[in-house]
Amino acid sequence: MRSTTVREANQNFSKLIAEVEQGETVLITKNGRTVAELRPRADDPYENPEWRAAYEQMLALLRSWPDRGYEVGRITEDDKYGDA
Repeated sequence: MRSTTVREANQNFSKLIAEVEQGETVLITKNGRTVAELRPRADDPYENPEWRAAYEQMLALLRSWPDRGYEVGRITEDDKYGDA
């Protein structure tokens, strides 16, 4: 792990990204204080089988709810003014 200043990071951003792609973690400092951390991205959660199973279970639950007769995300006149 190495550190660099905001100014140096700005001037050498492509180089920093190349280092991160190689697995390096870079701390970015401003006035001697760490303000950011560049690191390789963790595994994609969408590819995690446990996460995917929980997501599919949530979708199945949402689809099993009773139909209320309206579309989610669409506002009708009744939604705006109530059941007058």
